Amino acid sequence: MTSKVLLFGNPVSGSLSPVMQNAAFAALGIECLYELREVDAGGLPGAIAELRGDERIVGANVTIPHKEAVIALLDDLDPQAARIGAVNTISRQGIRLKGWNTDVEGFRRAIKEKSPSPVTGENSKSPSPSGGGQGGGHRVAIIGAGGAARAVAAAVQPTADEVWVIARNLEQARRLCTDLGIERGGPVDLSQLRETIARVGLVVNATPADLPPAAWLKPDQRSFDLRSRRSVEGRAMLLHQGAASFEIWTGRQAPVDVMRAALDRESVPA
Repeated sequence: MTSKVLLFGNPVSGSLSPVMQNAAFAALGIECLYELREVDAGGLPGAIAELRGDERIVGANVTIPHKEAVIALLDDLDPQAARIGAVNTISRQGIRLKGWNTDVEGFRRAIKEKSPSPVTGENSKSPSPSGGGQGGGHRVAIIGAGGAARAVAAAVQPTADEVWVIARNLEQARRLCTDLGIERGGPVDLSQLRETIARVGLVVNATPADLPPAAWLKPDQRSFDLRSRRSVEGRAMLLHQGAASFEIWTGRQAPVDVMRAALDRESVPA
């Protein structure tokens, strides 16, 4: 009997996850299909009820805009997902559903792979006015305050000198900072985007928009766009968070090279 893994989100039609996950299932001889389910806010409870009631569905991924709202519909949370307040992966044990967050590990692995920096505990060899340098000094600006931004904030917080969360919804940014105990840095209104990114070393775009404008970045600044169809960094994060999710669902080591090759073969429009 073929099993399923679903992706809940809105929109999901452009997701690269199916090609990557289905290649991984095939490589290990696992009879499972990864399928997209476009679900709006009103349809999320029904989608989770379907997952709970159908034993052929072994788990799910969760993406925009449901990473926070889905928590109330689950039975258990991994401690990291509970701390972050966002879930991107669901596994099942009988009829019980458990939420996980693999975005944190996905971001850590991706930034180490694509842009080694103090974020991963690797100090620069020389001081930088934008926040790098000896002693681990590092300032980060995260654009957005949703579930993906929460995962990034949790990933960078241990080694960052400052974490600034820039959002149109300032109250949402405040909640993120409060929930994660961010005291060095804090919430910033989107109207202060340019002046905030000017004083940091790493800028992470955790929104669907094209932010920040490339002209605003200095040569010594690093940027990381989470959108997998817009950047190699985003594709690397998709790969690594997907591999971690695969291991949760299957209990087997993910064939990362197979998943990477499947992503590389996929045509990605600009």
